[in-house]
Amino acid sequence: MANEASAEASMEEKAHHIFLDFMTNDRMKSYLEAGCTHHNQNIQNMNQLHSCEEKLNDHMNKAKVLLEELRFLEEDVYSTTLTACLSSLRHTDDCPDDDNLTNGCSEDERQPGDLLDRAVSCASVMVLVHNMLKLDYMMQEKIVKALCIKTPSSELEGYCQMWDLRPYIDDNVMQLAWKLVP
Repeated sequence: MANEASAEASMEEKAHHIFLDFMTNDRMKSYLEAGCTHHNQNIQNMNQLHSCEEKLNDHMNKAKVLLEELRFLEEDVYSTTLTACLSSLRHTDDCPDDDNLTNGCSEDERQPGDLLDRAVSCASVMVLVHNMLKLDYMMQEKIVKALCIKTPSSELEGYCQMWDLRPYIDDNVMQLAWKLVP
């Protein structure tokens, strides 16, 4: 029995020695220093990062297309409003503004001026919204281009904060714009 206990102790000591050698070899030290990551996990993380970058770029491309559409709409609204203003000016020249009751222009004919004011206001708000969204897009584009695997976490936090704050978007103007939508 003493022989068995001695053999068992010797075997346990040998296993302990092998374990210590294993834990102190250069490969294990490198593994522990790297944060005990697995190669497959690194590959999976890189694939997820690449997927996120593709989604961000896709988001930016869609936003760019929408901004272009908004720019074309803005140009249409501007030219329509300009045409309406010029037409209104010509109409005003045809109806002199005097107190003569026999004037050929009735009160109903002067109400289009209110519509014109509304159109000018709508066009102005549209220009403001387009400019705000354009600045916001440019900020987001710079953030997306600056992202890389080596970006420090403090810089990432700053980008996240800027993205969430949307400093170029004025909530009051956006609320006014939504009120103008029929």
